[in-house]
Amino acid sequence: MKSTKPIDSLINNGELSEIELKILSYIHHSGPAFAKKLAARLDTDVQTVHKHIMTLQSKGYLERVARTMVEYRINRRNKVTKHRNHTYYDLTRKGRLFMRHFQDKVEVNLRPPYKQA
Repeated sequence: MKSTKPIDSLINNGELSEIELKILSYIHHSGPAFAKKLAARLDTDVQTVHKHIMTLQSKGYLERVARTMVEYRINRRNKVTKHRNHTYYDLTRKGRLFMRHFQDKVEVNLRPPYKQA
């Protein structure tokens, strides 16, 4: 059964906060990420992001990446490998299915802070 809840109703019902939706959207578009990088991209502090990551984990949308090397594909051609010096988080199956419905409705700046002008 497909979810047809608009984003505003998810926020208003307290199911997900706006920053949690942005975290899910960023990871959906850019692949596994760590709290410090998410904080920089979302222009907030690391403690706030970490708190929301823990909430998303408890709700089943995110999971810790357990491998020492993280590999993922941005598209069919671009394969990215990251060494895990940080704790990376990725979408669970539930998170990926959720983002299929809301991926174009959440605005997240995917550019690094030093390229934002």
